[in-house]
Amino acid sequence: MSNGSTSLETRQRLLEAASEVFAESGYRSATLREICRRAEANSAAVNYHYGDKQRLYFAVIEHAMELAQDQLPSKDLDPAEPAEAQLRSFIRAALRGLLGSGSPTRLLKLMAQEMVEPTPGMDLMVEKVVRPVNTALSRIVEELLGPGADGRLVGDCTSSIMAQCVSYHHSQPIVVRLGRYVGFDDATIEHLADHIAEFSLGGLQAINRRRAEKLPEEAISGR
Repeated sequence: MSNGSTSLETRQRLLEAASEVFAESGYRSATLREICRRAEANSAAVNYHYGDKQRLYFAVIEHAMELAQDQLPSKDLDPAEPAEAQLRSFIRAALRGLLGSGSPTRLLKLMAQEMVEPTPGMDLMVEKVVRPVNTALSRIVEELLGPGADGRLVGDCTSSIMAQCVSYHHSQPIVVRLGRYVGFDDATIEHLADHIAEFSLGGLQAINRRRAEKLPEEAISGR
């Protein structure tokens, strides 16, 4: 085996080991000693292949985001479809990505660590994953709310819909212990997607009715 092949294998082992350790412990608590131990590499290997701990961490995040690209709910949306159908597709894809067997577990664990103790890695995740997903959902919500919806209203509605999806991922152990679901198989995910879509569409329709009622009042008060 050539030295080049050995070097590439060491680099890959470091990346895999670092992915595990950072996901388990977070950036600040993770140690290069533990990463090198799991990678079966000497203590100088990280500096040689990645430069330092932070660059290794960024490489781990980039790798996790690459693996997760196919699971992003914004990936296969069809702008030509009605907004309601797009919302249902988005929610279904989001739940599959969060709860399905092919969910990007490593990225989700890294994001969970960043939520507790943010680092500059959070900025990378927001720009490459969170913002594109948020932009796609905001576009759908804005279309459903119609003309005149301000940015804060669109943002609040977008966050509310996404929070419903994310809550099932974060609260899985509690939901199972409450006896509501044994697990999250395909049928359960479809059921939850339908429920969240109906609940969200009902909420958006209620907001639109309230906005419509306010328009005559504002017109009268503005005379």
